[in-house]
Amino acid sequence: MKTNDVHHIYDSSYAEAYDNRFLLLPHTKINVDFELNLMRAQLGPDSRWLDIGCGTGYFLSQFPGVARAGFDLSPAMLERAAATSPDALFFRQGDFRQVVPEWHSAWSLVSCMWAAYAYVESVKEVEQVVANMVEWTRPGGAIFIPVLDLEDLRNTTVTYYEDDDLFNGSLLITGSSWTWTERDTGKTHENLVSPQVGHFVHLLAPHFDSITVVRYPETKPGWSPRKAVLATGRRAVANAVEPAHVTWPAPLPRAAGGLPSAASLSHQELLAEVGNRLRPGRLLRALQRRLFA
Repeated sequence: MKTNDVHHIYDSSYAEAYDNRFLLLPHTKINVDFELNLMRAQLGPDSRWLDIGCGTGYFLSQFPGVARAGFDLSPAMLERAAATSPDALFFRQGDFRQVVPEWHSAWSLVSCMWAAYAYVESVKEVEQVVANMVEWTRPGGAIFIPVLDLEDLRNTTVTYYEDDDLFNGSLLITGSSWTWTERDTGKTHENLVSPQVGHFVHLLAPHFDSITVVRYPETKPGWSPRKAVLATGRRAVANAVEPAHVTWPAPLPRAAGGLPSAASLSHQELLAEVGNRLRPGRLLRALQRRLFA
């Protein structure tokens, strides 16, 4: 999305209603409280916390006394954030795709809440946002990114997959894009960019000692729990040869019945089966059996 689009959507009336519309509903408040507890565990007496795409500053407002700051593109959202956290270090208007040299290794925690990263133009630009977050995190510090993942929106498994055999190349499902039109306001959030959770892990792994992919609690029956990436132990020097230790949540149990067997398979399982069937001779023999049986 363009800067003007963000300004149009996130105007003063939108900012005034935002927390009640999105963060404080009964089912979303479960996620919000879960996120607050995760961040509380990362904050101590000497912490310095930067929240990029901070919006109304709701999360920052829950930690008075902590050295904290917000960075956002919308003046209206920042105005509300400043009002709810008068003791914050600052609230700054700007584009988190841009390098900010004075923030180099300045923060013990850098967060990007509720998929603010999705408003850039491409996965490549999300990668730049993540690179900035890493640059701004001090050694020993942490990054927290709640992920809006396609598999959570559609309640299906989408694997961040790499294969060197299929069609003589490799395949990385780095992300997806989507457009959301609000029924009550008529506002449209166009071509939002949602990288795969595995892509975030891939980008962060050389720079941290540990990464945990966190699964949220269930908020409504039948809804897929959301996920977040928590990277801790920021390294002074990146090491791609020995990337972070990654902890993934246990797979969710598959729902019984109602779907054909292939519908419950992950992309990885489906691609492996396609590759197996395309091996020399397999497809021809299958056709011969069908034709001459």
